[in-house]
Amino acid sequence: MTAAVSPARWPEVVWDAAVLRGIDARARAEIEAAGRLRTMKRDEVVYRPGEPADALYVVVEGACVLAAIRRGEADASVIRRAGRGEVFGEEATVVAFGVRQMEARCEEPSVVAEVPLTVLRRAIGRSGGGELATRLERALKRAATVDLLRTTSFTRALPERDIEVLLDAVRHVAVARGEHVYREGDTAASAYLVADGLLQAQSDDGGKPRVEAYLSRGDLFGDDELEERSVRRVAVVASGPTWLVAIPREVFLVVARRNASLLDGVRRVRVDGVPPQLLGGGTRTTAHVFQDLYRMRVARSLLVIDQDSCVRCGHCAWSCASTHDDGISRLVRRGDKVVVQREEPARPGEDVVARVVRLAKEVEWAPLLVPNSCQHCKNPSCMIDCPTGAIGRDARGEVFIREDLCTGCGSCAKACPWDNIQIAPRSETKGAKNAYPDVAVKCDLCAGSAAGPACVASCPTQAIARIDPNEALVELRSRSRETRTGTSPSSTALGVFPQRIAAWPSAVGAAFAGGGLALASLSPMASGAISGAIVALLVAYSGLKRSPRVLARIRGAARLGRTLYVAHLALGIVALGATFAHTHGAAPGNVAGALALAMSLALATGLLGAALHVVLPARLARLERGSVLPEELVHRRREVDERIFTQLSGRSELVKTLYGRVLRPYRAARFGALALVVSGRRLRDEEKRVRAVLGRLLEGRKSEKLDGLDDLVRLVVEHRAIGALRGLTIALRGWLPVHLAATAAAVVLLIAHVVAVMVRR
Repeated sequence: MTAAVSPARWPEVVWDAAVLRGIDARARAEIEAAGRLRTMKRDEVVYRPGEPADALYVVVEGACVLAAIRRGEADASVIRRAGRGEVFGEEATVVAFGVRQMEARCEEPSVVAEVPLTVLRRAIGRSGGGELATRLERALKRAATVDLLRTTSFTRALPERDIEVLLDAVRHVAVARGEHVYREGDTAASAYLVADGLLQAQSDDGGKPRVEAYLSRGDLFGDDELEERSVRRVAVVASGPTWLVAIPREVFLVVARRNASLLDGVRRVRVDGVPPQLLGGGTRTTAHVFQDLYRMRVARSLLVIDQDSCVRCGHCAWSCASTHDDGISRLVRRGDKVVVQREEPARPGEDVVARVVRLAKEVEWAPLLVPNSCQHCKNPSCMIDCPTGAIGRDARGEVFIREDLCTGCGSCAKACPWDNIQIAPRSETKGAKNAYPDVAVKCDLCAGSAAGPACVASCPTQAIARIDPNEALVELRSRSRETRTGTSPSSTALGVFPQRIAAWPSAVGAAFAGGGLALASLSPMASGAISGAIVALLVAYSGLKRSPRVLARIRGAARLGRTLYVAHLALGIVALGATFAHTHGAAPGNVAGALALAMSLALATGLLGAALHVVLPARLARLERGSVLPEELVHRRREVDERIFTQLSGRSELVKTLYGRVLRPYRAARFGALALVVSGRRLRDEEKRVRAVLGRLLEGRKSEKLDGLDDLVRLVVEHRAIGALRGLTIALRGWLPVHLAATAAAVVLLIAHVVAVMVRR
């Protein structure tokens, strides 16, 4: 266990360190107040890869070693050793609010001084040390660059003299999300090493960018054109905030020519159009995931909903709002839809080649919705842009908002690339402590709840989960491991969702139990008591499901929520048998008869709803092109009609003729939506079918006059799909009001029946 030591004054060895030398007494006092001395045991870890990089360290006593996995290697290697008076952890100066890329471990019993970087910079600035601050920043970045160079494939084998040459010449470049490092046709002036972040190498594909490769930490790019003295043949764009080390052309060529054999194995983008680092493993890679690979790579906790299992009840958003005092949901069921590969482990005796061939033919895909909800980024943009320091990040990487410091300025909401932060009115209980009427709100993972996030705990079908996409998604995990180690992906990693509790075994068991009750010779009092007890349990489930604050106190509530749903279903089946045992199938013309009918209707609609929950979600997922809330479907069809009209305007007579002969009748077909549902086809398969009909009319002829036809096909298919979605949504949700009304009537009639029986006695 690390012990924190708080002496009156830090040892002088800290201030004698090269990067801290010259700091005045005032700055020292501020750093000592915010920092700490840590007494550590041998082999104790100072920090691990993935932890927030927001401090640097000075060794007071003992020694620490820094280790990292170098490009192209499978295991971690020692990058350097820091002894007494030496500094480590300087990568915090390169990437604002980034994460550690190395592990720092004590080689022997040690004492280290932890210096918060933001406090260090502020203390120097307040002391008027402009020149000192510049010198400090330069020294820290130089030290961080040394560590970076030692982890890259190109520079790790360079002799020391060439490392020194690079250090004297390089410059650090910060590139914002969406900005170009360079464009096609630009003059090639530098080669680049990625210090942190993610970039896309893009080529022009008929006016649209085509992603040729992704570049991440440690990659070398932009060097080929330097040797050839040619212009850039691809563009490189930052997918997110990125930090680069630029090596000037003349310096790079001198070092490269002296070490020519090192270059062939480390280039990440070749300008001959055959990049060695593509999106992933061919047919096993999902293009949808890689449309915003940066989002997947920086997310530490991504909320995903399995559309094949989600019953669109909205209980996740409702429970989120109910859990928080202000009544505002931190989850909006609108976002990106991606299709990812389901976990598919290797079969016994199956080699890598056979597995890849099988996956190409048999792979199963899962449609996931990524709703608007904070994903606790590894490099949070909202944290950088907060002017008051209201946004923080704990040791586990979870990003939180200190509401007492928040002014509601909205800078964080503007900075978030995925609209996961809202500005909302401050609740009355918190408004007294803060003069600002608005406050920023976002997902806090239901901090302090034993059950974890309420949205996950409340889902009756276990269709929602919080995941680390780089571990849970097969494509990203496989690519990450292949990039890091050069080996094949493991088949033992976690899937997207935990194993779901199957409902059918309980339903079958309940059917046998209900049948046994129906055939049993029970007295009216016994069968009535059993029926009444079951009804009470069924109603209690409804109350518990709508009490997220109660569920929040139960550990493992996510599994409990599904267990209660299955139990509710099973009890409903048993209740049918108990009701038959009590009434023997008769419905007399009194309160007892009305009760029997109400219970039968409630149980029948409940079973119908359970069956629809199994069958319809997957059908819905096949027809959803993106995320659409049920209440938006009415307006969506009108929007598609307007887009069809816009697409037809200005098109050739051939396109308009084809639309009139094929596409308009297809769009207006009375039972088209039903036919689409019955067919079970996905939208892309339906589009292929419609294009095939048009192709037969055209007899394979191609013409520039067909421009816009593909867009029209896409729109008319979507028009038909919207009708199908409305019908399926009504079917999926329409039984519930009847079920609730019948249940309420049954409860009232049960009370009346019990009172009547007691009066007769």
